[in-house]
Amino acid sequence: MKDSALYISYIITEIFCILFSIGIIMKANKNVGTDLQMRHFKGMSLFFILYLMSDCFWALGQGGLIPFDALMNKVTSACGLVAITLLTLGWCMFVLYRIDQNNMKSIRCLKRLHYVVAAVDCVLTVSSCVTNFYFYIDKDNVYQLGKGYTVHLIFIFIQLFGSGIYSFMQSILNKQVKIRKEYRLPLLFIIIPSAAAVLEGILPLTPIVPLGTFLPILLAFLEIQNSEIYSDALTGLNNRRRMEIFLQDMMHDASEEKPFRLHMIDVNDFKQVNDKFGHIVGDKTLQLVADALRNVSERMHGFCARYGGDEFVLISVSDQPIQEPLQKEVNELRARCADLLPMITVSTGSAKCTSGAITASQLIALADEQLYIQKEAYHGKKNNELDK
Repeated sequence: MKDSALYISYIITEIFCILFSIGIIMKANKNVGTDLQMRHFKGMSLFFILYLMSDCFWALGQGGLIPFDALMNKVTSACGLVAITLLTLGWCMFVLYRIDQNNMKSIRCLKRLHYVVAAVDCVLTVSSCVTNFYFYIDKDNVYQLGKGYTVHLIFIFIQLFGSGIYSFMQSILNKQVKIRKEYRLPLLFIIIPSAAAVLEGILPLTPIVPLGTFLPILLAFLEIQNSEIYSDALTGLNNRRRMEIFLQDMMHDASEEKPFRLHMIDVNDFKQVNDKFGHIVGDKTLQLVADALRNVSERMHGFCARYGGDEFVLISVSDQPIQEPLQKEVNELRARCADLLPMITVSTGSAKCTSGAITASQLIALADEQLYIQKEAYHGKKNNELDK
């Protein structure tokens, strides 16, 4: 009973982790990912809870707070290690399904490898109750690491590095800043728990590993939830809600010395594209324009969003016009699609903000007015060409 107070504080911390994990599971639904993604995320969270529960039970026994013989110690320790293996597998599958939305053949082998490694690790863990390979219980009924425990660590790192390195490589290849940030999150599941394990080795009987494991799960969930709330599902751009928040922040700081420009962008004849070619082509047209706008925005260090329908917004501190560079980018992207998409042209209108005295709706109205003028000019030019 001499360390019972330390074990009690250890248990209390893990109980809070369990409660927070239950909250995450309840919030993890299809609104923050596909059914397959959320199934693996929930599975990972459930196995994390199983690990915490087995660790709590172990702490109660080691602290002399409940009867705890060698058999119970073995079973509890095995359950904890199996839970760690399976929560790692769940995390890796979640990461891969998050990146690989279409279940491409290119990473099916990687997924199979994860399952095989996890299965072997679980078999070795359970058999260690007899072989003492991963762990054993000494004559004082204290958990001790076995000679083969390094193998367990290697299996865990194979799992984490397999998905983590793949995710990091995809983040380098992806041009979207938000996607790059999300794809680099799996690295936290390598760095933070590893650092926590080192610290817990220095400071025994402190629940650093459970906290170090819970933190990347929480950060990943919050980042994904934030991405879903503020992203447009079709184009991947910021949505109107995110644009309105960003615009308010920009207007709050606007002055003659720190002006910015709001551009409204509209796809010409978009209704005709939908009517003539169908909504699938219409969606691909919007996605292409969004990609073009994203590229232009990144070069200008701006902020872009889908305003609604076939309208987009670009906010930038640069005063340069965007009509020509955006149209050029659209043409270049469309050329790569051969004849899969019709001709796409865009109209733009902008308004400059130099003071917070104007409201967001007034600034948007000014930009919209300029957009309307350009749209009228476009239709007038088109009618003249048809008359000829």
